[in-house]
Amino acid sequence: MQGQLHHKKTALDPRSDARAIAALELKAIAVRRFMLELGAKTGIRLHYGAIFSSVEILTLLYDRWMNVDPKDPGMETRDRFILSKGHAAPGLYAVLAMAGFFPLSEFDCFRKIGSSLQGHPDRNKTPGVDCCTGSLGQGFPVGCGMALAAKADGASWRVYSCVSDGECNEGSTWESAMIAANLGLDRQIVFVDVNGKSSYGPMKGRNSVEPLADKWRSFNWEVFSCDGHDFVGLSGALAEAEKVEDRPSVILCSTIKGRGIPWAETRNTKSNFSLESRYCAEALASLDAREKEVRRACEK
Repeated sequence: MQGQLHHKKTALDPRSDARAIAALELKAIAVRRFMLELGAKTGIRLHYGAIFSSVEILTLLYDRWMNVDPKDPGMETRDRFILSKGHAAPGLYAVLAMAGFFPLSEFDCFRKIGSSLQGHPDRNKTPGVDCCTGSLGQGFPVGCGMALAAKADGASWRVYSCVSDGECNEGSTWESAMIAANLGLDRQIVFVDVNGKSSYGPMKGRNSVEPLADKWRSFNWEVFSCDGHDFVGLSGALAEAEKVEDRPSVILCSTIKGRGIPWAETRNTKSNFSLESRYCAEALASLDAREKEVRRACEK
């Protein structure tokens, strides 16, 4: 994968692309395992929920979809990606490292003074990061500006952004959505990580943004929905979104916050936390079991 510039922007077929799907699933498992081991090693509280709910989105984009070059992160014709939910940065770092943008050894200094891998994405420090993000509602507007630049220049590259459903509480999100639609920015595709939870628990009855699909449609966006942990569904929605002209597209990805950590999947955890060793071990065992299933399926 390293050095590959032109990925196949096509929907995955469960039959003909079985091996490619398995490879993506194994990469997603590797990212989650690496995050668990990083948290255990450093003792740093991580936004496990936000990281683990978006693993498949990031993996698909960098392993199969976007035109990027790890050897030339600033390539002018590259597709751009913005992790607007910047607190999930460690997951992006892991995907970038596994794609060859920088060695995994960079994590030895994770979140230390002078490190290239800080708590939130920094385009000035980390190869492969296109936008500094952190405060919710900050990154997506930058993506609109990038998409406008692509349209003005007649460029072929696209902008992909990942926002959280909690981020859809921000006024800047909807101001940007309105502007993008008014300007017909069809080179922009937004993923919304819809896990139904924000910083301190469920959004329902507290800060719910539903009906989310209707809201995006009212802003004149083309709306697609899929299971955010299913590579076939994700790629199918992306392929359809790529065909849309004269207006932007949004993909509402139904996800589970903390997907891959059994303890976190069923509890209303805080935004970031330290994972107790017993729950980390449980999650690692679950990932090991899933990996065996995937590999066995490949051997049939």
